[in-house]
Amino acid sequence: MHVLTAKTKNGAKVCLADGYSRQTLQTWRSSEEFFCPVCGGKMMLKLGERKIFHFAHLKDACEESSFERESESHLSGKLALFDWLKTQGIQPAMEYYDPVIRQRPDIAFHFNGFRYAIEFQCSAIPEDLFMKRTNTYLSAGYIPLWIPEGSHLSRKQENTVALSGFEYLFLRTSPGNPGYIPYFCSSQGLFHIVQSIFPYSPSKAFARIETKKLNGLTIDRLIDPGPPALAVLPFWHDKLARSKLSIGANPKTPYMRFLKELYRAGMNIFLLPPEIGLPGTKAAAISTYPVIWQSYVVLDVLLGKGEGSVVTESEAAACLSLRAGKGDIRTRPVPLAAGFSLQEAAAEYLSLLSLAGVLVQKGDGVYEIRRKLDFPKTASEQIENESAFRKAFPASR
Repeated sequence: MHVLTAKTKNGAKVCLADGYSRQTLQTWRSSEEFFCPVCGGKMMLKLGERKIFHFAHLKDACEESSFERESESHLSGKLALFDWLKTQGIQPAMEYYDPVIRQRPDIAFHFNGFRYAIEFQCSAIPEDLFMKRTNTYLSAGYIPLWIPEGSHLSRKQENTVALSGFEYLFLRTSPGNPGYIPYFCSSQGLFHIVQSIFPYSPSKAFARIETKKLNGLTIDRLIDPGPPALAVLPFWHDKLARSKLSIGANPKTPYMRFLKELYRAGMNIFLLPPEIGLPGTKAAAISTYPVIWQSYVVLDVLLGKGEGSVVTESEAAACLSLRAGKGDIRTRPVPLAAGFSLQEAAAEYLSLLSLAGVLVQKGDGVYEIRRKLDFPKTASEQIENESAFRKAFPASR
């Protein structure tokens, strides 16, 4: 593990981000010993021609840091973010080791009365380690700012991205933004703010990507980018159709249990009403196809009720919790995103059904069924229903 800070044998801290000259560092290297502030292990000061000046453990790196592999990208990214903060009048601390929580964020700083910890992540780490670090920061009063390296961002086509379960861990909310992931490309000095994220499969989502130069974005706009632009979803119905093919057209489909349950209810994956599989941002809390988990809400909550009956968010949330407990759907941890849960996903779906004219809201979390869902019997009926639905349901949100 390569780092930018070390301690001398008398306990003095040396931070290479402070811009020492090569001559000064060469003098220190010939007369001083350096040690890791975390594990106490001996370190070597490396002053190569091609790589950034850094300290390296003589033996194995600290256990907490042993997962970081892309050391050069990591070092250059930390340096760029460190200098970026300094230009805004902030006094950041590079690789500050907090002995109380025994963690060392890449950069720690205070801003507007709050204490922040930046973790610039170039390589994947285990989910449990991510959660442990995050929860430890939160319990100690830090606001963790996890920033993935820009190379992780995978654009599939315009307004479409591929997001792994690891990347969803970085999804965060702010007072002005309901969900975004801030990527930073250290080689180009660019932030890519991915927002308005509407998952349509376990690994793909519609999204808006706003790219900013490092000197064109301030820390307050990184912490709270503000309201995202409206998300236009012109290809949602095409993606929904492809999702149904992925689920039902493969003879070795892993979703046979779901398909059999539809069959027992007299339903067909390819002839579902267009109101099943609607786009929502809170779906990020569920890693299962939206068309599957929304089908369960319809099966368990709506199907047995007639027009004028009452439906509540609590019922829909209980349905999803039960289905998750049975393994019918899978949840996804989003520790930095406030308000992302099965309960919120259920509430958002009922709200979408009200936009579609199926429900009408009668109170806080309470809806009344305005009309029953129309299940087409043939492919031609399905096409007609889809066409009518596209004209009525808003394509942007």
